[in-house]
Amino acid sequence: MAKAKKEEIVKITTTSEPARTPTPSDLEWTDHVLSMLSDDEKISGNPTTDGLRRIFEQALDCVVTRSVSHVAQSPDPNNEKRATVVHTIEYITNNSNTVTIDGAADVYWGNCDKVYRNHPVAVAETRAEGRALRRALKLRKVVAAEELAKEIEDHPDGDSVSKISNNQINFIDVLAKRLNINVVNLLDNLSVVRTSIYDISHDDGVRIIKELSTYQTNLENIPAEIKGYDSGWK
Repeated sequence: MAKAKKEEIVKITTTSEPARTPTPSDLEWTDHVLSMLSDDEKISGNPTTDGLRRIFEQALDCVVTRSVSHVAQSPDPNNEKRATVVHTIEYITNNSNTVTIDGAADVYWGNCDKVYRNHPVAVAETRAEGRALRRALKLRKVVAAEELAKEIEDHPDGDSVSKISNNQINFIDVLAKRLNINVVNLLDNLSVVRTSIYDISHDDGVRIIKELSTYQTNLENIPAEIKGYDSGWK
């Protein structure tokens, strides 16, 4: 009786082609670029300017040759303390083409978070760079995190950017309570001109905090006439 032949098992090995990297003309391009960012380079899903700057050359396979800012408008009482900055990025592509991209931003109390309202030039510079990076990267429907403002001044009087901030007032209150210092007497001692607490200038606010800070390590130097914390100073 003949023996049954063993069936031969043939293994077929297939090789898959490597996934194609999206290009700026592809619908997947924006998601591809954002996937190159780390979690701490996004705020509520929006890329930070630092993050876009980090991955810029890798994403476009280019070399940045120039990245500079120009202040087109300086803050002034006549322009609502508005700062306008233009940022220019120049880079060389992998086929040796030179590309120049500009981004502009203007910042004032009405479009800037309260905590940064006294630094409009710095905020405008960051926003301008973010816009230039976004434009060069050809990102669709994406806004840099620094371009968003959550806590804008509610009812500014046009000169509010030069006034003491709520953060300063709260910090002064915390330090004064901790050191048992009467804030009103401290202001008089420092010759701070005011009609009310909220009329104090931002610079005087800095000066008051600096004075309180020096007392933290030198309690014995606190003048007797400013001792005695009173919560009703505000």
